[in-house]
Amino acid sequence: MTDRNAEFSYFQKKVAESYREDLQQMASIPRHAIEEILDDDPFGLPETDMEDIRKRLEFSFSVRQDAGHAVRSDYKPWLGDRAIDFRYWKRLRQYFIDDDILPANVVSRLHQVTDEVLDYCGDPEDSGTWKRRGMVMGHVQSGKTTNYASLICKAADAGYRIVILLAGLTNSLRTQTQERIDETFIGKKSLFGQRNPEKMPIMMYSDGELKYPAYGTTRDSDFQKAMASQFGVSLDNLKDPIIFVTKKNKAILENMLEWIEQQRQGGQLIDEPLLLIDDEADNASVNTHADPTRSTAINEVIRRILQQFSRSSYVGYTATPFANIFIDPDSEDEMRGDDLFPRHFIKALDPPGNYVGATSVFSPEGRLRQQMVRIVEDYPDILPLKHKKDHVLEELPPSLLEAIRAFVLVRAIRILRGDGSAHCTMMINVSRFNDVQEKVEGLVFKYQTRLDNAIQTNAGLGDEATADPDIAALAQTFAAEYCETEFSFTDILEALSEASRSIRVITVNMRGGKLDYEAKKKDGLHVIAIGGLALSRGLTLEGLSISYLLRNSAASDTLMQMARWFGYRRNYEDLCRLYICETSVRHYEYIEETIEELRGELKRMEMREETPEQFGLKVRRSETGILITAANKMRHSTRVQLAETFANKHVEGFALLNDDAVNQRNLEATTTFIEELGEPVSEDTVTDEQLAEDVAKHLVWKDVEGRRVLDLLTRFEFHANQPSLARIDGSHSLFGDYVEDRLGDELETWDVIVPFNLGDRPSTIDAATLRRYESLPIRKRNSGRVISSSDGIPAYKPTGNRNRVADPDDAAILLTRQQKDLAEALKTEGTTLRGDRAYCSVRERPVLLIHLFKVTDPGKGMEDLALENTPIVSLSFLMPDSEKQTIPRTYEVNAVYRRQLALFGAEQDDDEEMLGA
Repeated sequence: MTDRNAEFSYFQKKVAESYREDLQQMASIPRHAIEEILDDDPFGLPETDMEDIRKRLEFSFSVRQDAGHAVRSDYKPWLGDRAIDFRYWKRLRQYFIDDDILPANVVSRLHQVTDEVLDYCGDPEDSGTWKRRGMVMGHVQSGKTTNYASLICKAADAGYRIVILLAGLTNSLRTQTQERIDETFIGKKSLFGQRNPEKMPIMMYSDGELKYPAYGTTRDSDFQKAMASQFGVSLDNLKDPIIFVTKKNKAILENMLEWIEQQRQGGQLIDEPLLLIDDEADNASVNTHADPTRSTAINEVIRRILQQFSRSSYVGYTATPFANIFIDPDSEDEMRGDDLFPRHFIKALDPPGNYVGATSVFSPEGRLRQQMVRIVEDYPDILPLKHKKDHVLEELPPSLLEAIRAFVLVRAIRILRGDGSAHCTMMINVSRFNDVQEKVEGLVFKYQTRLDNAIQTNAGLGDEATADPDIAALAQTFAAEYCETEFSFTDILEALSEASRSIRVITVNMRGGKLDYEAKKKDGLHVIAIGGLALSRGLTLEGLSISYLLRNSAASDTLMQMARWFGYRRNYEDLCRLYICETSVRHYEYIEETIEELRGELKRMEMREETPEQFGLKVRRSETGILITAANKMRHSTRVQLAETFANKHVEGFALLNDDAVNQRNLEATTTFIEELGEPVSEDTVTDEQLAEDVAKHLVWKDVEGRRVLDLLTRFEFHANQPSLARIDGSHSLFGDYVEDRLGDELETWDVIVPFNLGDRPSTIDAATLRRYESLPIRKRNSGRVISSSDGIPAYKPTGNRNRVADPDDAAILLTRQQKDLAEALKTEGTTLRGDRAYCSVRERPVLLIHLFKVTDPGKGMEDLALENTPIVSLSFLMPDSEKQTIPRTYEVNAVYRRQLALFGAEQDDDEEMLGA
């Protein structure tokens, strides 16, 4: 493909001129506008070149980013009152735009957001003693490094003299972060003792004198006291700002602390303002680890570093902020008092529109789910999720071989698209043990070598190439995955030789291995990377196309950080594939919903001008709070304090015991409950047209006493896979206690609905009819699944992979037209009230839904169903908003409940020797 930079610049200028006003408002440019400008082509470019220019223009002008949301306290704006020469920031901004790093409107939004965060921090010219503590909540691989690099530039311009950047736990991540800071802030390759340091491209955009900050760490060296003379300044005698990029290692941080203490003149606090940025702030910085001594040590030294300065701002960056919000899971008072709790601000960033994240990949309606996710089922006998470090591994699962072939094909397609010299990575994360990772490396290397030999020997034979079984296997993978691209397999054959010969296989862990993208910047690094923790935290895998993940952690922060496939996939999004086990998919679905709910709650609290402390307390009492706070203590105690709010939620009994005796007891309890309600409401007695329509379709009882609903809830047996509904100590459940606490006011009166299909409501409903469920027009659930469980009792999920028991429209039953319209309007606002939550939020009273159904034709996954062709019952609850605070209670947690919650605890770290340092 011909280099068309000059022609691209022409069209770029035309778009910018035509839509200047929109761009000033940070709006994106619609695709049809770009098409209209390209239609007037004075160059007569061929279609292949025009397509490339079209994609580049869409990247520059059609990517949209919103400003996000924030809660804050004790905030006094200062930035707008200062006249600041933003030299560091201006050159970075120009670099982002002119080097086509970020779209112009995204840079404009970045400018706005980082101004906001800096304004929440302390004014470095404000004398006296002060400290500010905040958190920025991004998405995994969404550009947090870009955000805090921009913040560092602006902070240095504004007068912050000392910047400490804590860059994760691993050497590889620290080095990668140092390189990014070189590129965005320092402006030259950070190495001590250089005579002619290599300048970074950003220096092309310096206005006048070349300006470099000092640095106390380098690309090849973390902080060392012995190296302090190399940067030649003391902290009380700084002409330019100084930055340290260091990893969260107890020994290194203690060395830095000792050096800083030596800088205190006469024992006085250091008066130069400090900005401490904590990347991956949920990891190791706060005390929520299963081994308290491990994280507490790092937590303490970070706090002691902050305490050496009279003026300091701490900003934690994370995509999984649970630990930061909970701080000390046992004590709300200690949460408020912890020096790292973000008491002054929590800012949630919104990613650009081209970001590939959890919602697009794992939400049931996600735009990439069907295209990207591949369920792996052939691993248990070869490489089970739970295995030991001496696990014998003699072969790879066929699905992993398939994934390797897909990676080779991706390389070929990217070559054909003109991106052959771009970085391209495959990630394999299947074990936390270094020994097992190295066995995987050997087998992957063996198979990739075999593929490469076949390609180099036979790919040039045209149609005859597929006589080779390995080439034939590549053809089959192409037909299954990439036949809808713009290329045929004949085209692929022409690029396979170049694609395959540059692929390297490497293990990245504490025993060695480095992804040196910088060294291969010109030709691109093309690598199959195998690892565990080193690939799971913060490290950017450039050009990541194929991911293969087999891990048994269900901890939300651990799983989300393993998701290195999130991020930006410019010009190859359609090629990306994720090979993953079904258990992990279910966990990701839950986590995606939980995090989006967290963001929605922050948006609502912003509108009410509430504070980070109120946000922290409210989240602690949500379902997220249960899973995080309880899981951290489950291994140590059977007594645990729990609280959960169910306001605006549809609480569904989506996991049932696969036990006919239990189902019969639930049926009996439900039948008795319905019988005691008497005659259902008749549509003739309802004046509202919409309500009358619902009453005609379903069985409805109005004004039911809340105590009756609680009695049924108490008798009903839910599976332990649902911690909110399952019995914690043999009698109590979190949802039951929530209801009981509100029986005297908010939940005193309920509506009860038995939904049926398409208006098949029975004409009469008496005791005899109720006990002959077969005669009722009950629903069918033929696509569910029977899954294993932590308590050894299989669970039956009526709707398969989805955590649902209700039909999609059930949440809107018994709402007036006005209420439905309001709910639909709320849903269109974004993620504030998603799905059923919008319908719950407009209800005036709670609803009990009684779901009756049968499995008449079991599908795949229900071979072991014990409930076939028998009436099955489950319950769900549509809960309105609540103004009443949820009260924490102390429970004696039973073994089954403890095991279930433990699923959400932190998986043991791999690379244990690293964290012990």
